[in-house]
Amino acid sequence: MDLRFKLYLIILVPLLAMGGLIMWTTINSSENASLMTIQYNNQQLTVNTASQLGQESELIKTLYSTASEESNEYKSLRDELVKVRLQSGALYVYMYNKTSDGWIYTVDGANWDDTEYSPYGTAMEFNPQTQERLLNGEVVTTGIVDDPTWGQLLSSFTPIKDSQGTVIGYLGIDISASAVNQVSATSLNNAYRTIIPIFVIVLILSLVMMLFVVRGILRQVRDIKSSLEQVADGNLKVVSTHMTNDQLGDISDLINVMVSQLTNILMGIQQGSNTLQQSSKNIAETAQTNQRQTEELSKAIEEIAIGSVKQSEETEHSVQHSENLGKIMDEVGSYVQQFTHTSEQLSAVQVQVTREHEILLEKSRENAKRVEHQQEISSSLTTQSELASSISGQIHNILKQTQILSLNASIEAARAGEAGRGFAVVAGEMGQLAQQSERSIQEIDEILSSFVQEIHRMGSHFDANMFAVKEQEEQIADCLQTFRQVSRLSTEVQELAQRLEIRTVDMHSIRQEVEQHLSYIASATEETSAMAEEVTASAVEQQRSANELSNISGQLASLAGNLKTYSDQFQIEVPKSDS
Repeated sequence: MDLRFKLYLIILVPLLAMGGLIMWTTINSSENASLMTIQYNNQQLTVNTASQLGQESELIKTLYSTASEESNEYKSLRDELVKVRLQSGALYVYMYNKTSDGWIYTVDGANWDDTEYSPYGTAMEFNPQTQERLLNGEVVTTGIVDDPTWGQLLSSFTPIKDSQGTVIGYLGIDISASAVNQVSATSLNNAYRTIIPIFVIVLILSLVMMLFVVRGILRQVRDIKSSLEQVADGNLKVVSTHMTNDQLGDISDLINVMVSQLTNILMGIQQGSNTLQQSSKNIAETAQTNQRQTEELSKAIEEIAIGSVKQSEETEHSVQHSENLGKIMDEVGSYVQQFTHTSEQLSAVQVQVTREHEILLEKSRENAKRVEHQQEISSSLTTQSELASSISGQIHNILKQTQILSLNASIEAARAGEAGRGFAVVAGEMGQLAQQSERSIQEIDEILSSFVQEIHRMGSHFDANMFAVKEQEEQIADCLQTFRQVSRLSTEVQELAQRLEIRTVDMHSIRQEVEQHLSYIASATEETSAMAEEVTASAVEQQRSANELSNISGQLASLAGNLKTYSDQFQIEVPKSDS
């Protein structure tokens, strides 16, 4: 997988994860809101029904005194409770009271043909905290509880007060949890109609933006890669295009600066090598000229020894040759100064290019640190995904228990016969809901498994990026090593130039001695023999200096050849001069 798909995954996977988190939050919020709505409605129904019953306080008090289900008061109150149950859709509506023997049912709002209703005086048990709150006159609404007989219920309890505010009994209304699920499903569908289109629009816009951003990054990366490959192959005519206003664009500019500096360095090296070759040729020619002049000077000395007649003419001829030799030495000195100046420029440029390479190497190391940070983020995502997988396993166990409860409820409803038919429908719905939830959990497990695999693949791509960054650092380090070799050659050139300058000074000194000897020859004939010996010694020294100068010129020519060989390995754009 190339860099394009890696960037797509880096942006798309967190976006999809965020969408899943939003959906999960929506589901939880919808369920909580539905539960609160049902609780509020059931509590209001209980309060209103208790208020209506409080207006019939005489019937309730008479029922307490007769304690008979055959009384008209009992039948009237039961008819009202049945009416409330049928109109509201509640599961159970009943009245109860607190006696010295405990809590008892007084009126059960079940149908008249229901044989399993709670007769008057049947003992009633419920939560002690709820009992205490009722005795304090509070309205109590419970959450969803699992009743071993009737399944999941939501109950509301309230005191029944007469017109004087005296508590004459209590009312309880139970609602099946299926009503909460129905309201939750309706709210969730409405939320999906709003959230899903918005998320799809955001996802499409994010994909379009991601396409443009990734496209720009990849164009810049391809251009940088192509430029570095050409530079590595020795082509310094390449120009990297600045496409993005970020670190990649800065790297592109640094590549152009590096190529420009390399071009200037290589041009300076080529010019210096040409100058060095020309200087070595001139030095060689000067050495040959010195050798010829030395031979001529030796012949002049022999002629002086033969006779003093031609001494004056030979002396003038020697003076002329000495003057020519001085001019040639002056020219050699100027070449040496030019060569020294060129070597210093080469050293300065080499230091600047080395500094630019070090900056580029530091940028590469910063990129490596960013890739390592992305690897740490990928590892964290893997850990969170595995934690989510373990949570889905726990939910799967809960669903299995729910299916078992639904099956048990269906069996109990079947035993109840006609009276448990409605409860059987509720139990069947609970079983289907558990099966649907189990399938949803399986799909979530598959999505999480795919998510973990993608994160592992993303980690392998980060490793590949780290390897590429390290290769880049090695290439830059190789370039720095090459420039260190150039610096070493530049130092050798400077040393040779210093030695050449010293030898030139020696040659000037020798020439001055030759002129002094010639003046002695012209001034005194009687010193001809002594002067001849001195001139002979000077000629020998000059011959030795000429030989050494010839050797130095050979070394300079070899060094110039090496510099030219290194510079010819690169292709540079030579600027055209205005003619």
